[in-house]
Amino acid sequence: MILVIVESPAKCKKIESYLGPGYKCIASFGHIREIANGLKSIDVNNNYNVVFKTIANKGKYIKPLRLAIKKADEVVLATDDDREGEAIAWHICKTFNLPVKSTKRIIFHEITKPAIKNAINNPTLINMDTVNAQLARQVLDLLVGFTISPILWKHISRNSKTSLSAGRCQTPALRLVYEQQKLINESPGRKVYDTTGIFTKKNLKFVLAHNFDVEEKMEKFLEDSVNHKHKYSVSKPRTTTKEPPIPFTTSTLQQKASNECGFSPKQTMRLAQTLYENGYITYMRTDSVKYCKEFVDKTNKFITSLYGNNYVSKNIHTLINNSEAQEKKTKKKKDKKKKDNNAQEAHEAIRPTKIDVNTLNMAGKITAREVKLYNLIWRNTVESCMSAAEYYAITASITASQNNGYKYSSEQVIFPGWKIVDGYEKDNIEYTYLLSLKPQTILDYKEIYSKITLKDLKKNYSEARLVQMLEKKGIGRPSTFSSLISKIQDRGYVAKQNIEGKKLKCVDFKLVGEELDEIETERVFGNEKNKLVIQPTGIIVYEFLEKHFDALFNYDYTKNMEDDLDKISKGDRVWHTLCDECNNQIKESSKDIVSTKETYKIDKNHVYMIGRYGPIIKYEKDGETTFKAVKKDLDIEKLKKGGYNLKDVIDTGNNSDKKCLGEFKGNKVYIMKGKYGMYINCNGKNSSIGHIKKELDKVIIDDVIDVLNGKKSQNTSVLRVITSEISVRKGKFGPYVFYKTENMKKPKFIPMKGIKMEEVTEEWVVNYKL
Repeated sequence: MILVIVESPAKCKKIESYLGPGYKCIASFGHIREIANGLKSIDVNNNYNVVFKTIANKGKYIKPLRLAIKKADEVVLATDDDREGEAIAWHICKTFNLPVKSTKRIIFHEITKPAIKNAINNPTLINMDTVNAQLARQVLDLLVGFTISPILWKHISRNSKTSLSAGRCQTPALRLVYEQQKLINESPGRKVYDTTGIFTKKNLKFVLAHNFDVEEKMEKFLEDSVNHKHKYSVSKPRTTTKEPPIPFTTSTLQQKASNECGFSPKQTMRLAQTLYENGYITYMRTDSVKYCKEFVDKTNKFITSLYGNNYVSKNIHTLINNSEAQEKKTKKKKDKKKKDNNAQEAHEAIRPTKIDVNTLNMAGKITAREVKLYNLIWRNTVESCMSAAEYYAITASITASQNNGYKYSSEQVIFPGWKIVDGYEKDNIEYTYLLSLKPQTILDYKEIYSKITLKDLKKNYSEARLVQMLEKKGIGRPSTFSSLISKIQDRGYVAKQNIEGKKLKCVDFKLVGEELDEIETERVFGNEKNKLVIQPTGIIVYEFLEKHFDALFNYDYTKNMEDDLDKISKGDRVWHTLCDECNNQIKESSKDIVSTKETYKIDKNHVYMIGRYGPIIKYEKDGETTFKAVKKDLDIEKLKKGGYNLKDVIDTGNNSDKKCLGEFKGNKVYIMKGKYGMYINCNGKNSSIGHIKKELDKVIIDDVIDVLNGKKSQNTSVLRVITSEISVRKGKFGPYVFYKTENMKKPKFIPMKGIKMEEVTEEWVVNYKL
């Protein structure tokens, strides 16, 4: 029997069905080993030799793996084709005493029968250069995190569960959000008038090219417009093209899914993982914008049969990855290349495995969200292989007073190309109409209106935009972007929230005939939804790190380190020398830090500081220390300059039976007295705290943090909390698992026959069938 070891159990059944009798597939459930004891397990004096240990909760997976390996005639490693996957394969060899230099390793980028068969027929070996690159990344992350994070705890604040932390890529990601906030603060916007004239019998809206920024000048322009002869002209049609979209990489998929579907990068990767494991798309962690030749040929035929040969891109051959061409060129060096390549195709762009499947049915693990993401991937893939769309474009112009002019652009499809997939407008009536109007015709305006707007207003980053910036700056790799964005939010440095814009008094104008009306209004500018906004904790942490560790966290250093990791993966650099350089830089940056807490003085007895669970006001007098809740959205710059008094910063709550304790994960926490005793409210959820034997005004957020984390409950039957949705509870006939998500109408009650309480995991619960 040949044993195939993969990372995820979701792949096993399909792979076994494709390989047939004689093969068994089993999962490692991801990583099985980790660095044993932080920095103590790294011997910096011995080429950064690392001591590993088995991950605590992976024992239950190692036992069946060991038994299966013992029974197998041959073991084939089929972990994912990335640095982590290569490292997992190496750890499997080390854990089960498999020979690293001879154990077969197969690579595939889609879970289809041809791909699996091809991989089995063309095995390779573990690439130790890739393993070393992953090992270097782990050690670097540990050196930075385990050395600098304790410095943050010492100088700012510490909490055992949601500690402040610094990260090799996390901190530069935070820097991007911080710098964008500074730009926003420095760019209040420029008040100008947008002017639109309604002309022609079709009431087309022509836009004035010039923006007036002075009310009197705007008014004078409109007064002069009454007697101005508005002459019409139109440009000759010019041919323009709109190129098809490029194939999806990890980064561009995350951006598109965020913009079109509203999915966070983390959601997108989770949905894509499900689609990949069920055989619907290729591997979702990729930088490639190429497809394999076989897929390009099939897509060519598919587009031809559906739309016609002229809809296939003339440059479709440029989308083919060059692995086959490279293989032919290096055939003479076949023996040398066998270890490295072994005819394995390079990563492809993210695409459907079957181009003729344009959507999916909801069944099993395929929900409406997976279907939505699949449809996006399918559409982008087909469009990327199609011809450019061709248009005739014209610009219609109308003269305006004071040597100004109005413009209106329109276009007519010549050939829809890739635009045909999502539908297009065949005939543009406005285009034809504008061409039919005689040049130099005098047109009367129906109405001209000028409204104040704010130009040059900087905006906060969306998750999609931050992904784009991370890629542009070379911070991390596309496969890590989603975790970076999640981490800076989980730490409380950044919050995804709506931003209330600026309310301004506006004087607008409306000209109808000879009558000019002045309209006074109050409007809001700069409203934003679901944007990433830096929080006070994030500002204080970043400014501390910038002051003391800028050499480690500037963009160039981070990008160069990623480039060095790439060099290691290609065998062009020794991994532990990079670790040594980083370690020396940390030591150099740390040596002159003075041991003082970061605080901002409010008055002689009160200071603003970061507490264990976020910003808080510390009161000290006559040896007594107490803490008070702080208002949200304080201006840190104003705080630094002493611009607030105590009343401005303290959140007192509403009355004696209600008090704000502070914040938890970006939401205010209130303690209140109810009919049955004290309880807390956070993000709309009430939780009893009857077990706390203190007066309401003496309770601080530390007292209720376990309740907020789901560790304690007013329900004394809860024996163990697994996640916010899963817990082990005491029942009449013994312990059982309680499972309920937000989307479930009723909870599941799962019996615990044959499993111990400490063995219950989220994965076991989710996959359990009643």
